[in-house]
Amino acid sequence: MSLVCPNCNYTDTHDADFCSSCGQRFGPSKLTVGQFLNDLVDHVFALETTFFKTLSKIFIPGELTLEYFNGHRKKYYHPLRLYFILLVLHIGVLGGLIPYDKIFKEVTFKANQVLVKENIRKELDSKFSNIRDGASRKYKDSVYTWLAINEEARARDTISNMQFSVFNMKFSQQDLITLSVDSLAKKYQFQDKYFPKLITGQMKKFVTDPKGMILYILGNISWMMIIMLPTLALFMKFLFRWKTRYYIEHLFYLYHWHAASFLLGIILVFFFRNTIVDILPFFFPFVALFGFIAWHRYYQQGLFFTFFKFTVMGILYLVLFSFFIALTALISFSSY
Repeated sequence: MSLVCPNCNYTDTHDADFCSSCGQRFGPSKLTVGQFLNDLVDHVFALETTFFKTLSKIFIPGELTLEYFNGHRKKYYHPLRLYFILLVLHIGVLGGLIPYDKIFKEVTFKANQVLVKENIRKELDSKFSNIRDGASRKYKDSVYTWLAINEEARARDTISNMQFSVFNMKFSQQDLITLSVDSLAKKYQFQDKYFPKLITGQMKKFVTDPKGMILYILGNISWMMIIMLPTLALFMKFLFRWKTRYYIEHLFYLYHWHAASFLLGIILVFFFRNTIVDILPFFFPFVALFGFIAWHRYYQQGLFFTFFKFTVMGILYLVLFSFFIALTALISFSSY
């Protein structure tokens, strides 16, 4: 009896439980709870087997790339999927590691203090606007006096000296937090200038929500890395232009190398969070050594050519990384 697979429309002439073309189980289109749980367990364990088999070789330099291009692909996670998952986890861990409260404690405290006083001032204005009796006016004046304490110092106060060398602007903390961008532009006379208004608006957001902006930038860095590696692989293709190496080989080498680096970073953060600052000087040389050994194993060239090409690639990496990180920070700062 022939069976037609509802997933791929392949006609299977064998009496089997699974389609020989796509692997889907033959059965009714509607699922019972039992069939759903059975499929779920099958998928979860299949993914876990592939994932952990991949992780078991991820710290062997060049092993996953060699295995993949030797035809052993089905039993390992796809390099792009592996890279993306570990990149997202790595960025997430870094985001959780940053001590926002300590770094931005003073800025946040001052911003909240200014906002509280400004809200009290507005509330008093609305409450006492029509009141004329002496006691109420005396109470209002005493509160206003308290709000005006250190007014002169506040006028001189700035957020991190808040001076842009390009536009030569300084804003008091009070103005930056309480005034709108249009009001600031009018007060400091840059109404018709696009970039000063843009930067002022973003700095205003940063002062009131520094953690949100940092997390937004970190999230965009993950996309930056996804774009950067294919660009770097193009340069590697040029380095091996006389060899019969495909572009995708260089790209997957980079994916595997970075995936191992991300996983190592995640492990270090989880187990050595309190001493991570002391470990960082050893982390980056170790990652570079890992990449060098993986390069030597996969491309199978002599030590001299391996060292020369890896050094050239490393310089290009730093140039591209600096360019992309600056571009990402600029775009993130402008669009947050």
